[in-house]
Amino acid sequence: MQKLFEKNLKFFYENIPSYYKLITSIKKRNFQIKNDNLYHNGNPVYPNSITIDSKTISTNPLKNPLWEKSFFINPDFWDEKEFYATGKVINSFMSKEKNYAFESDFLPTTILFGLLSGKHLQNLVEKYYFQSLFIYEPNPEFFAISLYFVDYEKLYTKLDKRLFLWIGGEIDYFAIEKFFYERVVTSSFLNIYYKAYEHPLINDAIAKFSNIQASKLRGWGTYEDEMKGIKKHKKNINKYPILEEKRKINAPICVIANGKSLEDSIEFIKKNRDSIILVSVGTAIKPLLKHDIQPDFHIEQERIDILPDVLKDTLPFFNGYFLGASVVDEKVFKMAKKPLMFIREAFTLEDCYKPLIGSSPIVGNAGFAFAANFTDEIYLCGMDLGFKIGQKKHASGSFYDDRDDTAKSGIKIKGNFDEYVYTDSLFLSSKDKIEKMIEMFNLKVYNLSKGAYIKGAQPLKNKNLPKIDKEKVISQMLKAFKTKKYPPCNVDTKPLIKALKEAFKLKISNQKELTGAVDFIEDLVKEYAKIDKKTFTLLKGSIFHILINFYALSFSKDPKEMQETISENLDVFSK
Repeated sequence: MQKLFEKNLKFFYENIPSYYKLITSIKKRNFQIKNDNLYHNGNPVYPNSITIDSKTISTNPLKNPLWEKSFFINPDFWDEKEFYATGKVINSFMSKEKNYAFESDFLPTTILFGLLSGKHLQNLVEKYYFQSLFIYEPNPEFFAISLYFVDYEKLYTKLDKRLFLWIGGEIDYFAIEKFFYERVVTSSFLNIYYKAYEHPLINDAIAKFSNIQASKLRGWGTYEDEMKGIKKHKKNINKYPILEEKRKINAPICVIANGKSLEDSIEFIKKNRDSIILVSVGTAIKPLLKHDIQPDFHIEQERIDILPDVLKDTLPFFNGYFLGASVVDEKVFKMAKKPLMFIREAFTLEDCYKPLIGSSPIVGNAGFAFAANFTDEIYLCGMDLGFKIGQKKHASGSFYDDRDDTAKSGIKIKGNFDEYVYTDSLFLSSKDKIEKMIEMFNLKVYNLSKGAYIKGAQPLKNKNLPKIDKEKVISQMLKAFKTKKYPPCNVDTKPLIKALKEAFKLKISNQKELTGAVDFIEDLVKEYAKIDKKTFTLLKGSIFHILINFYALSFSKDPKEMQETISENLDVFSK
């Protein structure tokens, strides 16, 4: 045991110095190793012994009741009317029979919450090949103890980039996202995890994992979604002045979103409406108009077909400038009295234009990015990006009034005024983007919202601002918009489709090779973004959906026939 400990110390000293420093900085020992057990205040931690209980834990995790198991996809037939290309490919190899069988030396995505001695980890490493392995140990002392039982050099050598180790403190949400992003597809099939002991930080980590796992597939999109945006873009482009330049004005801008706390900011907005440029986003327009507040600009960027119906009772009564992403339904632009256009970030054809940097993932980000394009002083109202369990997420008097908008669960984070609030993965991503923009552009941001704390933004409850010449300021802003004719922007999917057809010919004889093949194809798609970002954005979601269904079904049937069928049908994306 002592030799292994010393070997591990040397390994971390040479390869991960931060963990070496963490281990050697532990001065007080609360646990002792003796008689094949861990003892705390004289009491054994393991019911039987380290050897016996670790063997029990590590025996056949896929059928072991001590392990939790979560399937994140149930392969099924797709609606080919809506998903005319993606659905055709997936349905060509789909099967209703899903009797998953796992080889005796293979484990899917595996997560260990807590190590204790770590002996069960060593047992697993000696027997199994992992799709990927995440280890979270909030107590550095248990990590130090595990150096007596786990050969970390062997662990890292065997798993390489498929291993993620987080020791000490609260785990970062984006670290979990990064773990899953490394192998997006194969980590989206089946996850198994073992919880070594009770601890608030472990429970917090499990909640964060659950939230990310639940939202993973939702964010992929499809070829059909992207094509919908492209078609709408082509109808709208060259018809309206488009945001082309970055211009600075000598005036603050207030970005108004539709979080529940918008209700509490109405008086601030009314009081300062002649002192600040008002920019509303998304569903905030309806409650603002009900309070007789006319924003100077209103922004929409969703390509959804129902948007004209959502806005038909509000947009015609809005007198300010409507700023729509090029992918917004053409009927919405025609409704607006003063239509303007911008190119949203992460749109398939963005490279052909000057996109509004920072405008994804949600319309609140588009509002913030628009404000940052013109000023260094920004006020946020209703930009909650968080909520309280049991309460509505959005302001009253809006689109959500007659919908189930009550928050039922979420991720606990620091609040702007409250000690904590809850949020979800989309809001967290939005918050992260805003925080990065604040730091990148050295913005002075004041947050009146009663939601999530935004790093770099100063919490503010009220303020009286000096009056500005709004007409002059708005005229300066309008100079950033240009009327011009853009040449056609097209996408050629054929080279990537050709490469994918070749990739699907990879020989697969076991589940390790299956996982490697799917990971290879995923990497091929990701790498293609460096060659042709347009094609990558257009096809990525659908290819990932094809891959995850192929991967899952390969655990119940021979993948070879499916590989041939997929290759034969991929040309549907080249038409």
